[in-house]
Amino acid sequence: MLAITSGLSLHPTKLTEALTIMHFRFPVRLSLFLTPLLILTAGASVAESESSPRQESSRPSFLVSELVSLPHPMRVIHKDPAAFGITSEQMDRLHREVRAVYPPQLHPRVQAAWQLEKAIYQAVIERGESPSDVVDRLAELTRLKREATDIRIQALNHFRAILEPEQYQAVMAASAEAARPRP
Repeated sequence: MLAITSGLSLHPTKLTEALTIMHFRFPVRLSLFLTPLLILTAGASVAESESSPRQESSRPSFLVSELVSLPHPMRVIHKDPAAFGITSEQMDRLHREVRAVYPPQLHPRVQAAWQLEKAIYQAVIERGESPSDVVDRLAELTRLKREATDIRIQALNHFRAILEPEQYQAVMAASAEAARPRP
C-alpha cells in the first residue's frame, strides 16, 4: 500500500482506478491535464509503507482508462441478443464486420498504452522522475489512446449501420447502464 503524506492511503492499483473515474467525470481536455498532474502530485508525496504487505488481485491488472468513455455494445449483445431483437444475420455481420476487424486493431494499442501507463507510474512513483522526464512517454500515451478512441468510434458507427435504429438505441442504453459504477 502507498501512503500519501496528506493523510490519504492509495494502493498502487487505486491510482489507475482514480484516473479511470476522473476520465468519466471530467471533459477530455481537462482530464488530459489532470491525469499527468494526478500522477505527478501523487509521486511527489508518496512513501512506501512497510506496515502492510501488498495483496495480489485474482484478476489481471490490465486496465487502461479510455480517452473518451464509450459504450462496449458487444458485451450486452452477447449476454442476450434476443433481448434486442438481433437476428442471426445481424449477429453474423457483427462478428464478421466488427468483431473480426476492430479488436485486432485496438488490442495492440491498448496493450502498449497499458505498458506505458505502468512505465510512467514506475518512473514517477518509484524513481521520482520529473514532468520533463516523462513528457515524451505522456505524449505517446495520449497518441495511443487517441488512436484507440478513433477505432472505437469507427466500430460504433459500424454497429449503427448494421442494427436498426431502435436496436441501436436499446443496445446503447443497455451498454451505458452496464458501464455505470455500482455502489
